[in-house]
Amino acid sequence: MEYVKVPNYPVMPMPMPTPMPAPMPTPLPAPAPIMQQPAHDIHLHASYQQTQFIYPKPVHTAAVVAHTPNMSAASILVLFILLVIITRGICKY
Repeated sequence: MEYVKVPNYPVMPMPMPTPMPAPMPTPLPAPAPIMQQPAHDIHLHASYQQTQFIYPKPVHTAAVVAHTPNMSAASILVLFILLVIITRGICKY
């Protein structure tokens, strides 16, 4: 294997880093002018002064039919029977 001689160039020394310049100070915003009196006279419209609340008349609805306790037991029994029939039809061993 042949070795190729690489020329040695003189290495320049690294320059000293310059310090960061100081940021420019931001000018303060101008204060808002303070008004002693409003620029225009304020007139409130009469419709805002005389407010009326209108409520709808109550509507009488029909009374809800009271459920008997046997009705809920009967519906649970019907749902249980349907559950048994459906699971027997699906799970065939």
